Order: sequence, then C-alpha cells, then structure tokens
Amino acid sequence: MRTGLLGAGFAATGLALAAAALPPASAAAGDTTPPSAPGTLRDCPLPAAPGSSLGIGVSLCWGAATDDVGVTGYDVQVKQSGAFTTIRTTTGPGSIVGGLTLGQSYTFRVIARDAAGNAGPPSNELTASANYLSGMPPSSPPPSPTPIDRTPPTRPEGLVTQSVYVNGAVGLAWTPSTDDVGISTYEVHVWTGGAFLRAQATIDMRADQVTAVVTGLTAGRDYLFYVVARDRAGNLSAPSDLVRARAMVEPPAASPSPGTDTTPPGTPTGLTAVTGMAIPGGVFLAWNTVSDDSGVPPRYDLFRRTLDGYAYEGENGTPRDIVSGLEGGKPYTFQVVARDAAGNLSNPSAPYTAIAQPGGTSSPSPSPSLGLSPSPSPSASPSSGSGCTVTYATTTWDGGFTATVTITNTGTVPIDGWRLGFGFPLASQRVTNGWSAVWAQSGTAVTAENYEWNKTIKPGQSLYLGFNGAYTGSNPKPTAFTLNGSPCTRT
Repeated sequence: MRTGLLGAGFAATGLALAAAALPPASAAAGDTTPPSAPGTLRDCPLPAAPGSSLGIGVSLCWGAATDDVGVTGYDVQVKQSGAFTTIRTTTGPGSIVGGLTLGQSYTFRVIARDAAGNAGPPSNELTASANYLSGMPPSSPPPSPTPIDRTPPTRPEGLVTQSVYVNGAVGLAWTPSTDDVGISTYEVHVWTGGAFLRAQATIDMRADQVTAVVTGLTAGRDYLFYVVARDRAGNLSAPSDLVRARAMVEPPAASPSPGTDTTPPGTPTGLTAVTGMAIPGGVFLAWNTVSDDSGVPPRYDLFRRTLDGYAYEGENGTPRDIVSGLEGGKPYTFQVVARDAAGNLSNPSAPYTAIAQPGGTSSPSPSPSLGLSPSPSPSASPSSGSGCTVTYATTTWDGGFTATVTITNTGTVPIDGWRLGFGFPLASQRVTNGWSAVWAQSGTAVTAENYEWNKTIKPGQSLYLGFNGAYTGSNPKPTAFTLNGSPCTRT
C-alpha cells in the first residue's frame, strides 16, 4: 500500500459541512463519557464541480455520532499492515481521501471524539476501491481503468536449505507459489545486522521446485531467511516460514581451534500462549528452555509474521515474552530462535498462531527494550483533581518473572505525560526487558516513562504495561508506587 494518503474535507469540493459546535470549557471539564459510534460508513458520490480534477481516491460519508456534550471531530483511519492508522481529522461526517493507487482496495473506519478528548467506538469497516475523483457528469465519464490484479500469490511453502560449494553462500529451495495471472519473481530476505534485508540471490524458477543461491555472506556465519513471491502486477505473497542456514566455508577450513564454539543451541519447542494474565491487545508467549554446549543459557529472538515479511519482537534471556500493541481478536503467527554467546543460531521453532486478547489498540507497539539511561520527567505535574492506582501482578518461575503493571487515572483531569516510579525490595531483583514504556533501573529504583502514543491517561482510563525480570532468592513485590512524583494507591 502506498503511504502517501492525503485527506481533504468536503469543504474543498464546494460542499459546506457544518462543524460541530465546541462545548464550553466548563462543560468539557471532567467529561469521561465517549461519543457513540458514527453511523454507517459508506462510499458516497463526490460532490465536485463537473470537469474538476481531484486525483485518485475514495469519497467517504457516515452518520453523525452523538455525545452528552458534543462531538468535535472525526478521525478517518485506514488499515495498513493489519492495523488502523489515522490519516485525516475532520469536523463533519464526510471526507475525501486522495493520493491513492487507481483500482487498489483500501479499508477504512471512522472514530468520533469530543472536546475532552474521549474517543468513541469505531464505525463499521468499509473496503472501497480507489477511482478518479473528477466529478465529471455521466455524459463524459473518465476512461474506465484496466482491471487491476489485486490477488497476491500463495505463500512459498517447504523452504529448506541446500549445500552449495561457494564460499560465503547459502543454497535454498522451496515449492513454487501459484497466482491467478503468473509469478514474476521471488525475493529472498536475510536477517543480518538486526534487520531483514533483501538478499543478493540467483534464482532458478522451475515447474516443480524453485532454488536460490544467496551470495555475499560471511563464511561460517549463521543466518535466517524467508522468501516471498511477487506476481506480474507487483502483489507480494505472505512470507514463507523462517529457516536457518550457515554460509559455506569453501574450501573447507581446518578444524576450529579448541575453545571455538561452532555448535548452535537446541531448537526451541512448545511455543504456546499462556493464559490467566490480562494483556489487552497482546499475547503472552512461552516455550521450552533449550541448552547450549557452552553451558551458558542462550538468548531468544522472537519474530512475528506480517503481511509480507517478519517483525522483530525483541530479545529475551528467558523463554517467555509478551507482545503488545496488537489488534484484539486478530490472529498473529510467531517463531522463536535461540542464539548463543558465540552468535550461533538454532533452527527456528515451528510456527505458532495466537489470538491477541480483546481490547487492544491499533497504535504500533515499540519493540520490547529496556532503556538503561534515566529520562527526564514528563512535563506533567500533580494538580488538583489528580489521582492514581497501580496494580502489580507477577508470574514467577525459578530465577525469573513477568510483571504486569496497570495504571488507572482515578482523578478528574487527564494525565498528559507520565513517569511511574517504584523500588524493588531486594538488590537482587532487576528488570531485563519491558514493553509499553521506556524502562530504566538504577540500583533498586525503577522507572517507566510513556511513549508518545500512550502519553495521555484519561480520567477513569487504565493503561497496561509490564516487564520481564530476574531475581535470586525471593521475589517480593514493591510496596509503593509514584506517578510523576505523587504517590499512587496500590491495589
């Protein structure tokens, strides 16, 4: 999908749309009731003057939402890579979305907001094809576009490695994809330097099997690969499963000197979702511990399959991870890879598909990470009408634990920027990686600071964040929490 989505209000076309009246400031203060869902979202005729030209896009209309004080605007959102993103805010029940690709289908929804910033539930989802926004009368219609192929190929299956006797090369093979028009080529992607990049590959497409030779790699080093098919219209397939391969050393080198670790860790098994913990818009994953010949426990890298690739969900020292920022009720497929201290990679686990818990947001989830540098406190400061409660729940195993933290705004004013603080009772407790906040630890003191996408906590609203941790001995819970320096009630 193109990213250059441009929104224009209907007023630009000559149709005046009345903006909802702003409620008095006194009425908006303390308002915690969100608007209703907008009325039916539909693709409506464009009210442009005959002969005008507004490019290519979609014209949207919907029924006005209601609110106890007053609706002040609507967020027009489009689905991109499985998540909805706001591309236009308008005051009236209609909008033009331009800058689209002719004949391409797009999925939209609309959310109403009031003066207090409360967001209501979304409208129905509407899938519409982009067309000419010319406003020409029926007697002189724009030329009909050539039917466009929007069907992606099937995903490549059965990806395996093959031996190729070229220094710094890897051989791959897979079952050919199918397409309603025809496959143009395949793209091979390699995990290197912390990201998947398009690999330099020579591809041989045959009726029964496709093979590729990837060159330019570091001899003796382990890599991860996946393959996507591209059809003649440019549609990309879903990605193949991940596969691990070691770049060929040719001619063969002498046996490594004693102490040189070239043995990969064991393959992770048993990847599954853990129940019993509330993670709205997320999933708690766990898998079986693997060992390494070095005796040092390996690290784990978690990958999530996307529409045409893989997203890196972060590194963990324990066989568990929580992925948040997903769309509740939607399926997501994961694979996990073990990595030892020498950089040797295990074979990826079998793919596992989990359903994200309901109640999530379509805002992107930053990759789980632990910020080790203290950050400045948010600009927000305690004021009259402020208040908070914190719930701290843990799932503990031998030497490690996962903590889920819930912050609730019990005051009457929004919290615009937050920084949570607490102290571990023991010096042996530490945060290893976290999500939905920038985590930092100094001694026993721990802080969690907001990202831009979750900086505001409205009155009555709860925010969910958490972290993985390690401990020795016992793992007591913190007894006191502060938010922006003010104490919170622990529940």
